[in-house]
Amino acid sequence: MSIKNILFASMCTAALFTSSVQADTWQLDSDNSVLNFVSVKNNHVAETHRFTDLQGTWNDNRVSIEIPVVSLDTQIPIRNERMLEHVFQSSEYSVVTATATLEDDVLMAMAVGESVPLAVELDVYIAGESETLSAYLQLTRLATDRFLATTTQPVIIDTKAFSLVAGVDKLREIAGLSRIDYSVPVTFSVQFTQ
Repeated sequence: MSIKNILFASMCTAALFTSSVQADTWQLDSDNSVLNFVSVKNNHVAETHRFTDLQGTWNDNRVSIEIPVVSLDTQIPIRNERMLEHVFQSSEYSVVTATATLEDDVLMAMAVGESVPLAVELDVYIAGESETLSAYLQLTRLATDRFLATTTQPVIIDTKAFSLVAGVDKLREIAGLSRIDYSVPVTFSVQFTQ
């Protein structure tokens, strides 16, 4: 075999390997994904907030999601700034992350239109602290190249576990509130596509 043929065969093998790796990687579709969380102040006033930018991949059995904290949207700019500074400490920690392991072989065998319930353990990282949380989801295969994962019940973030209490208390003090709940319900609906 000539050197030219060996090089050509090597390039073809590399191209096939690269395309198969890329084919196994699913990207989070930020335009069709949403994450909301609820804060409760003074015991009975609930407000819904969101992050407008979600990023992530699903590669083999590993899902990884990154949320740039600057995409926080509470509908009140000064509140965004205060939460970013005092709770999320955005000058030091620019993203919130969540990772999970899925049974990839089983999920990839799903037919289009099929849905399954999933219980997954999420490793969540917020402002320098990490915790493992249980999440209950419905996973639906929307198309051969698209999955939808939606929470079937809220994921509860305990601000005490993430050492966020001082920041929450600072927000309460600045806003002149008697109370802000330390438990924060989070819901999300995310799509992954190839």
